[in-house]
Amino acid sequence: MNTGFLTIRRADMEDAAAIARIHVASWRETYRTIIPDAYLDQLSAEKREPGWRNSLAEGPVFVALDQTNEIVGFANGGPNRENDATEGELYALYLLKSHQGQRTGKRLFDHVLEDLRRKGFSSCMVSVLADNPSRHFYERFGGRLVSEKTIERGGKQLSEWTYRITLDPVSNA
Repeated sequence: MNTGFLTIRRADMEDAAAIARIHVASWRETYRTIIPDAYLDQLSAEKREPGWRNSLAEGPVFVALDQTNEIVGFANGGPNRENDATEGELYALYLLKSHQGQRTGKRLFDHVLEDLRRKGFSSCMVSVLADNPSRHFYERFGGRLVSEKTIERGGKQLSEWTYRITLDPVSNA
């Protein structure tokens, strides 16, 4: 377990490859017993990198760096992609398992929530696989289950839960 101090900063375009690597590694670490191995094994950082370049161009992505300045996690969010213009959405929050349990995920999450508040959103939606043990993270921070749906990954039907987190208004103090 790594206990070094981590820095959170806004990502830049040069971080796209590292974010893609963390994305794939995190999926493999987190979902190995949930999503079929064949699906996880075909994931590729090279294929994900262009999507992350697009995300970086569209809005902020926050990265966590370890004491050697290596990216170990990331998070991003923005307008809800499915409905209400007053709601934000956490699109992704992934952290290498070696850096979990040290409040780094919370710090990344806080950066996204603060960005959503500044943009005037009153709540944040986040969707997570019901079998993902990290879903309790969102419950600890006020997430209330608002919907469930079935999705398919690698030929397997999975339950996805969506939580709503109410955002406190931005303080003008």
